[in-house]
Amino acid sequence: MSTFQSYYQNLWRALQSGTLLPSPQAMVQHIRGISTTQLVAGGVVAAECLGFFTVGEILGRFKLIGYRGEVAHHH
Repeated sequence: MSTFQSYYQNLWRALQSGTLLPSPQAMVQHIRGISTTQLVAGGVVAAECLGFFTVGEILGRFKLIGYRGEVAHHH
């Protein structure tokens, strides 16, 4: 419990003082400093996540395309 309290007390103090989030200029500089290798690695991770999500959806529905619906009744 003391670990929990100390962590969130420090987090709360950082939020109050404004030191938790960097300035917008620092964030822009950090984004500009991202290398091509890091961008490629991020793209690969995003593609893997999309692939795992898609396979999970296919397995969860037991269907490749769309959801199962009720049979349409023609009048």
